Amino acid sequence: MAQYQMPDHTIPFDRLAEGLTPDTFDDQAPGLVARLDRRRVRVVFDFPRKPLPLRSGRRVDPMGFYRQEVLRIPAMDREEEIRFCMALEILWRRLQKARRAAGFSAEDAARYPSVACDDCPNCPPGRERAFAGCIRRDLAPAKRERLRLRHEEFVTARNELIARNLNIVFRLLDRYRKVSVAPEDMIQEANLSLFRAVEGFDFRRGVRFKTYAGYWVNQAFLNAIYNQSRVVRVPAYIQKAMKKIHDARGAVADLADTAGLAEATGVAPELVQTAIAGNRFTLSLDKTVDGESGARMVDLIEGGEEPEKLPDLGERARLGELLEQAFAELNERERRVLQLRYGLGTGKPATLAAVGQELGISLERVRQIQKGALEKLRLGGSSQLLEQFA
Repeated sequence: MAQYQMPDHTIPFDRLAEGLTPDTFDDQAPGLVARLDRRRVRVVFDFPRKPLPLRSGRRVDPMGFYRQEVLRIPAMDREEEIRFCMALEILWRRLQKARRAAGFSAEDAARYPSVACDDCPNCPPGRERAFAGCIRRDLAPAKRERLRLRHEEFVTARNELIARNLNIVFRLLDRYRKVSVAPEDMIQEANLSLFRAVEGFDFRRGVRFKTYAGYWVNQAFLNAIYNQSRVVRVPAYIQKAMKKIHDARGAVADLADTAGLAEATGVAPELVQTAIAGNRFTLSLDKTVDGESGARMVDLIEGGEEPEKLPDLGERARLGELLEQAFAELNERERRVLQLRYGLGTGKPATLAAVGQELGISLERVRQIQKGALEKLRLGGSSQLLEQFA
């Protein structure tokens, strides 16, 4: 490491794990981290990118443009991947050490940086919040700066590892071309799963990161299909049980044979019953019963003959005033998320992916903001007045 250290106390990231191997890493890493900190060495990054392809006069759709950006990021072979992951582990250990020096609790010091925002719900506005732990106000400036640098170094390397494996998402997405979930939503979920893959990966086990990440990406695709493909959402665990039952129907012909299905699928008998009961099709209430009478499904439902009357203009105006009053309790981003998600003012609700793209935030962050905003409205002073319009 010493021969690669620059005069300005910096070291290139790609040289950080030079000379280390997975077998010797645990023995050599503590001393390396200590030397880096003792010499106050900063890590510098220079990640290569391929040039953008020449564009024709045709417009490129957002998905095509994103795919082109991913293709610019070079892939890694096995040796490069191992060195990268060892260097990332060194940065993670330096970050934990800086957290402990800043007075973080053991739990906060060991908490892996999340893709989600680190805003602290317990801190008053204006108080500094950083890196999964509240920094003491009397923390020395040098320690505060060191903590900031260690966090930036780790997140930069972590994000690059994810970027180098985004091609896995597109490669595996081809298997799910015929599903009813929008590919943008599938990609968003898969990209988030790569963060979990980085957190759980252990390079010492001899498995390539792209293999491990591929498992998480497939799980993300399946969960997106389970949670978003049906009009009426059926929990993912029930849908998985339903698939096992469907595959076992050749061996057990009678769906009423709960014990036989449970034995053939390895699913608990109670879950078999729940899955069979939950395996229902969804039909539109506007679907005609037959081609002659013109009767609709809604006509067969008690109380379905006449739609409920819409509120008159006075009630609509009152509802608008109450919504405006309730939204005043939210910040600007929360208001915008709810407006886009529920189509307030446009009548066209937007998907999580569309909201995230417009606001420049992740799908998971959109979920968090939406959940927090709805909770504010529920606990706010206008909630009881709005109930009359529910």
